[in-house]
Amino acid sequence: MPSSDLSCNPVAVGLVGAGPWARAFHAPVLAAGPETTLAGVWSRRPQAATALAAEFGVPACGDYAELLGSCEAVAFAVPPDVQARLAVTAARAGLALLLDKPVALTVGDAAALAAAVEEAGVVTQLVLTNRFRPAVREFLAQADKLVVTGARACQLTGQFLDGTFQHSPWRDRGGILYNTGPHGLDILDTALGPIEEIRTAGDPENYLALTCLHQGGAVSQLALSGKIPGIGRHTVYELYGPHGELRLDFRDLTGDSAQTRANLRAEFAAAVRTGVSHPIDVRRGLHLQRLMAEVLNL
Repeated sequence: MPSSDLSCNPVAVGLVGAGPWARAFHAPVLAAGPETTLAGVWSRRPQAATALAAEFGVPACGDYAELLGSCEAVAFAVPPDVQARLAVTAARAGLALLLDKPVALTVGDAAALAAAVEEAGVVTQLVLTNRFRPAVREFLAQADKLVVTGARACQLTGQFLDGTFQHSPWRDRGGILYNTGPHGLDILDTALGPIEEIRTAGDPENYLALTCLHQGGAVSQLALSGKIPGIGRHTVYELYGPHGELRLDFRDLTGDSAQTRANLRAEFAAAVRTGVSHPIDVRRGLHLQRLMAEVLNL
């Protein structure tokens, strides 16, 4: 559905959560429109919900049921285990879901959510923000035309040292694997073909090294750490094959935030209006959940 049509009939999206990510990303993205409107906010912390709702001039719902009754789609900015439980309820209420990554903390919960979505027949989209970035899309489009035999990637940050995630117990549990791992696994799985086996070294608390064996024989290596001081965010993907090297360095991606957010919002609205889930949906989230479980031997 063209964006111009969606602007005349925007999707009313309720927001679950009022923490830093909800304030910095979900609320402003959904409120910006024109394809969506922010219908209301609900949080397990009423004061936080009231403050965020007031900032955007929308209602703060007294309970979750009230939020579900005020919208046609729900966006989640809460811990994965909370999301998995609440999203099942929203799916059974017939509402479209904008899910954050990871979709759950366990494969069982992710599978239960995927099953509820399938049974209800509702639309889903996963907020894997990198997949909506123009440069990342171009990188993957180029990779799709190449024979790739190997890859090397790193996702390094100091955010587990600088207090960024000091109030995030689920990140303490899953470490860097659950925080940025879904991004890396998703891009490598997309660029080189489905990951069939993962061999690991290190640990999610400090430095984790993954060797991924892909369908068709390609091999990739992914390094993850959240405890490298002074590095900022260092994310690089290098693909190798008969073509030579195809490289993507996220330090070269500046000024694309507005287009990334616009892509995510417009594509979610289009999915809701057409009734067809985005290619990056709950099933993609379940696949990534299974890969992370393999890393942790769960």
